[in-house]
Amino acid sequence: MMMNLYCFPGLGADDRLFKRLQLNHYQIQNIYWLTPHQNESLADYSRRLIPQIDQTQPFALLGVSLGGIMVAELSHQLPAAHFFVISSVKSSKEFPFYLGLFRRLGFKYIISASFLKALKPMIPFLFGRMNKTDKQLIFNMIDNADPLFLSWAAKAILSWKSKDELTPFHKITQIVGDRDLIFRHAKLPDCKIIKGGTHVMILNRAGEVSAIINELSYSIK
Repeated sequence: MMMNLYCFPGLGADDRLFKRLQLNHYQIQNIYWLTPHQNESLADYSRRLIPQIDQTQPFALLGVSLGGIMVAELSHQLPAAHFFVISSVKSSKEFPFYLGLFRRLGFKYIISASFLKALKPMIPFLFGRMNKTDKQLIFNMIDNADPLFLSWAAKAILSWKSKDELTPFHKITQIVGDRDLIFRHAKLPDCKIIKGGTHVMILNRAGEVSAIINELSYSIK
């Protein structure tokens, strides 16, 4: 029997992010973003996503970028068999220096959805080399993203402080590309590295991501 794998997309993304994964022992179940409450913390928001997860059967969680942060937050709230954090961090202590700088400069007070969407021309540089199909998909997801969610999520990330003393790090597998410009692997000593992988490797290196998950699934109960 295949185990349910609940997948959390990234900021400005949706379930199409996972369409190329080929998993042998997991059935993908997509998590859908809810409308955030005003000034809601990332921890409180993540708890409101829990009803989408069937806990009566064994399950695992997987998240990409923002979704990975959500999975890290939920790792000390849910009894999942395993947690996969992809192109992301498992602790706020792993944030790159620029996020810390943005936090100190008070960027969360000026970030808006229109500001984030205006950065779309920088996506090919920040996310790494993409073919035309992947680029169009990423742009389409950003265009369709809820502006309220975009604004809230960016601010919530900058405010996030993980509860590392409660997080079962031994149950978290972190997968990062060595060409990811958003979350650099040098800050993540315990991660599994995909050579040549970028921030969108869940799409363009889906086979290698799937292989790591499939290999680990044999030892996960």
